[in-house]
Amino acid sequence: MSAEKLLMVGFSKEWTHLDGLGVAVMSTTGLHAHGARKGWRWTTDEITDGIAAKGEDIAALGAEPAAAYLLGHDVDPETGARELIVAVGEITRDKVGDVHWVGVVPQRCVGAPVFTGIPRGGDAFKLICAGVLLPGDGHHPIAPFDRLRTALRDLAMKASSAPEATEPRPREHEPKQRWWRRRG
Repeated sequence: MSAEKLLMVGFSKEWTHLDGLGVAVMSTTGLHAHGARKGWRWTTDEITDGIAAKGEDIAALGAEPAAAYLLGHDVDPETGARELIVAVGEITRDKVGDVHWVGVVPQRCVGAPVFTGIPRGGDAFKLICAGVLLPGDGHHPIAPFDRLRTALRDLAMKASSAPEATEPRPREHEPKQRWWRRRG
């Protein structure tokens, strides 16, 4: 289902803007609860900690352009179909440490993850998700994962010190059925 067809009261208020990064995040708890109430399941594909760029990965990027790949969804305006697309470009890191996409950005791909390889010597490399693409003119900035990781950790620490919500959380999954238990 396209996000354009999602109707959820207070949806825009659930977003938390990460200062200075150009990115907003939201807990998926409300989306899962909304889907459960409507009879469908909401899934996400997360960038895991193992592939999300660390500080040393971003530092390994230089002013020399490196091959990069953008994974996004091109939304058909007539049908709402969301086809996965891969755009090829390059990324660079400037003297200040900011990372930028060099190349054409397909329409509606702002916010998409950007992947690149960090050389490890010889023919070896480490695949990383450098960050997410931000809107821009010409060289689009990228919110790098080393900064996102820090901002998310700070947000999680603030949330863990906040009082517990009184609203029940939805089940993450259905309970497992064990073959040795009788139904009845």
